[in-house]
Amino acid sequence: MNDNETSSVWSRYREAKEHALAKEEDKDGAEPLTLEQLEEAIAQTAASSGIPETGMPPRSVVHPSKQKQLSRWFYRILLLLFAALTAGLVWWGRKKYGY
Repeated sequence: MNDNETSSVWSRYREAKEHALAKEEDKDGAEPLTLEQLEEAIAQTAASSGIPETGMPPRSVVHPSKQKQLSRWFYRILLLLFAALTAGLVWWGRKKYGY
């Protein structure tokens, strides 16, 4: 996943919400919608925009995991430490035994 997908989902959610709220404002003389009616209007607009039924994108889309990136750095550091240990032992052996 990249950041473009995250902002796209969020922008579609915001547009759906603004569209549902705009319907309420267009009824100047009409009685305001109840919370349930407003949620239903938002859900219908979000569904037509391709957003999940809840109206909000999943948390994994908004905040992607960095586990792969962290594990990659962990293994790189382990490899670097192993190389430093090997080089240190070779240097110490040559210094001590003069080979």
